[in-house]
Amino acid sequence: MSVVERAAVTLTGAHIIGGQTGVSTTSAAASLVAHCTVTGVSRTGLEVGEGGHAVLEGNRVVRPGAAGIVVDAKADVRVEGGSVEDAQGCGLVVWTGARPVVTALRVVRPAKNGVFVAPGAGGVYESCDVVRSGFPALHIGSGADPLFRRCGTRDCADAVGGDEGAAPVFEECGFGGSPTPLPPGPAPLPRPAVMPAPVVTEPAEENLEDLLGELDRLVGLDRAKRDVGSLVKLMQTVRRRQDAGLPAPPLTRHLVFAGNPGTGKTTVARLYGRLLKALDMLRVGHLVEVDRSDLVGEYVGHTGPRTAAAFTRALGGVLFIDEAYSLVPAGGGTDFGLEAVATLVKLMEDHRDDVVVIAAGYPEDMTRFVASNPGLSSRFTRTLLFEDYDPAELVSIVEHQAREHRYELTSAASAALATLFAEMPRDAGFGNGRYARQVFQEMTERQAQRVADLADPAPADLIALGVEDLPGTGDDGPVRSS
Repeated sequence: MSVVERAAVTLTGAHIIGGQTGVSTTSAAASLVAHCTVTGVSRTGLEVGEGGHAVLEGNRVVRPGAAGIVVDAKADVRVEGGSVEDAQGCGLVVWTGARPVVTALRVVRPAKNGVFVAPGAGGVYESCDVVRSGFPALHIGSGADPLFRRCGTRDCADAVGGDEGAAPVFEECGFGGSPTPLPPGPAPLPRPAVMPAPVVTEPAEENLEDLLGELDRLVGLDRAKRDVGSLVKLMQTVRRRQDAGLPAPPLTRHLVFAGNPGTGKTTVARLYGRLLKALDMLRVGHLVEVDRSDLVGEYVGHTGPRTAAAFTRALGGVLFIDEAYSLVPAGGGTDFGLEAVATLVKLMEDHRDDVVVIAAGYPEDMTRFVASNPGLSSRFTRTLLFEDYDPAELVSIVEHQAREHRYELTSAASAALATLFAEMPRDAGFGNGRYARQVFQEMTERQAQRVADLADPAPADLIALGVEDLPGTGDDGPVRSS
C-alpha cells in the first residue's frame, strides 16, 4: 500500500504478504496503521518517507528483505507496540533529522542492528527490546541524541555501537551482561566501532504508591481503577500472609478486560504488570501484547508452537490478548483458534505462578469467549469493565496530549471540543481515547497550515490551538474514527 500526496489512510487488521514494501507513506496527512501483519516483503515492512506523518500501532513485520520499519528524514512518526522479526537488515531505521516516539517495540533476530539511529537523528525509545541481533543492538550515529528509557537487549552481538560524537541518553536500561554501568545523561561514544555494552544498573524498584498515583491520574476509567485498587489490596494481604509463613488463599491473577476500543485497556494492563512487580508477585512485570494473528497459524501444526512462543515471551510478566474472542468461532464449529485456546489453558496451568494473562475485547464477545472452554471459565473468574469516555473526559485527553507536546487549547476550543464529542455518533467504529488523540493530531496539522500563512508568527501563535483548528471547521470534513 502506498499513500502519497495529501492522502490519509486508516488501515487496521490487514495481512500483507510478499511484494516490495508492505506500507509506505510520504503524505503529511496523518495515517494510522494498526494491528497489521506484513510478511515476506523483499524490502521494507513499514516505511514513512520524508515529511510523512503516521502512527504505527501494534503491527507485526516478519522476514522483511531489508529493514522492518524505516522512518525517513523529517517524518513525524509514533510507534506503539508491535514487533519486527527476522529482518534481513535492521529492525528499525531512523534517518537524519527524524525524531520518532517509539514505545514497547520488540525487535527479534535482526541480521543487522535492532535500532539504527543515523547521524543527526534522535527520538524517544521507551520499553523497547532487542533480542539476538547480528550487529550491535543499538547503533548511534555522530551527533545523534536519542533517549532510551527502560529499554533492554538480550543475546545480541553487542549492546551499543556507534560513531564518535554520538550523544545517547540511557535511563533505567538493562543491556544484558555488561559490568560497567553508564549513568543517565548525554554519553559520547568513544570510537566509531563496536563499543562495550554500556549498561545502567538494573532499573530501580518502582514504588507501589507512585504506581497507584500514576493509575489514579489516568483520565476517566473510575470503575476499572477502583477494581485494580481492590486487587492490589488483596495481593498485598496475600504477600503479607506469605511473609508471615501462612499459606496463601486461593487466588487467580488472570483477568478479563471488557470494553470498547480505545478505553485504556492496554494502558491499564501495562500498569497492572508493573504493580504486580512492585508487589513481588511477578519477576519482571513487562507486557507482551498479542492478537489472533500472533497465536494462530495458517496450517495444521503451526498454532501450538506459535502460541507457546508468544506465551514464553511473556513469562515473568503479562500476556495481553487483544480481541481474544476472535479465537473462538462465533457460530461454533472448528477453527485453529480453538487449538490456541487449549494451548493457552495448559500453559496457564504449567506456569501459573510466573505469568498473568489478560484477555481483552468487547463485553458481550468476552462473555462468549470465557464460556467456550471450562479451562477458561475456571481461570478467568474476574472481569474488569472499561466504560466509554464521556465528552468531558475526551476533552481532558486532548488537553493532556496538548500539554505533552507544549500546545495550549483556548477555552473556546475546549468548549467546542466538548460539543463535538457530545454529538459524535457512538457506533461500532467509535475509537474513544484513540479518537481523541486523532482529533488532537488533526488540530496540530490544521494549526500548522494556519500558522504557515502568517508572515511573522508570535510565540503564542505557535502554541495556541483554537476553534478554527477543530476538525470539521473547514473544507476537510470531520476526522474519522477507527
